[in-house]
Amino acid sequence: MKSIKYLPLALFLSGCAMFRVDPCNTSESISYITGVEDKIVCFLTVDSYDLNYKDKPLIEIYGKLSFPDEEKNLYNAIILSHGSGGLRRYHKKYVDLLNEAGYVVFQLDHYMGRGIKYDKTFSKVSGITFMNDAYKALNIIKTHPKINKIGYIGWSQGGVGPILSHFDEIVNKVSKVKFDATIAIYPYCGFTLNKDSATSTPLLMITGGSDDLTPEQACKNIYDKFSDEKNIIEHISIAGARHGFDNPFLYFGITFDNLPSLNIINDECTLTINDDGSIATITGRIVNGPSESERLLKECSTPGVHVKYSRHATETTNTAIINFLEKSF
Repeated sequence: MKSIKYLPLALFLSGCAMFRVDPCNTSESISYITGVEDKIVCFLTVDSYDLNYKDKPLIEIYGKLSFPDEEKNLYNAIILSHGSGGLRRYHKKYVDLLNEAGYVVFQLDHYMGRGIKYDKTFSKVSGITFMNDAYKALNIIKTHPKINKIGYIGWSQGGVGPILSHFDEIVNKVSKVKFDATIAIYPYCGFTLNKDSATSTPLLMITGGSDDLTPEQACKNIYDKFSDEKNIIEHISIAGARHGFDNPFLYFGITFDNLPSLNIINDECTLTINDDGSIATITGRIVNGPSESERLLKECSTPGVHVKYSRHATETTNTAIINFLEKSF
């Protein structure tokens, strides 16, 4: 009965993904790229739950690099970071959208190299794990002689990195180079920093007004706290849109009685980053791995969510992405 119980959740998270084999089993990791052909790129990244890298191992993951049809002397590029459901079919539509707009795309798979298919606990890895991978990818893409500016787009849990990349003090813990623009799509926004934190990377957050998995109020709180005349941060709320609004597999909508609605916002449930790179709540509770994260998730949520595709929200998001990147680059 257990397999039947989790079948709808597995389908939601997988989006009917095809069986895949890790391409890095037969390819060596690289630290630089050249050429303008589509290819699989295997590279080393730090396998860390937070930004404290002491005694953290390196692992090999991959991304799929794709170029637009029109060859150029100089390209801009976008790194894509999936959510807790892993790399899915609907992400390919974003690759096509961005390639058609002239961008090089580097679509990451955070899970394959870690032996994860999907994460029904939302805790096996953290959003910062994804962020660490994205910055390793950024440093590799930066080596390409024909790539200029680079953006970063993430969904849901993968949207944590794009938001944190807005803040210089966080980026300085991760990398010597920064993204030129970042976009978070229905992201988890349950964290904050000091009001006077310096920022330099333009950020766009796109949320669903009816999202009950990662409710948009936490994202509104970030926008309200850090938006001012010196700070390039934008927020688009799409009325009626739910989590997964760009996944056509959810066309008719699915209700999950046991999935967590992260709707509790207080100091016990809001995260921040300590000076040593560890993740902690505002009250000082350290979240250093899956077990602690899963416990906190249960304390900071109520059960029951509804996910659903929306053509309007998808089209709005596509337009917003292209417009924001053109303006930021």
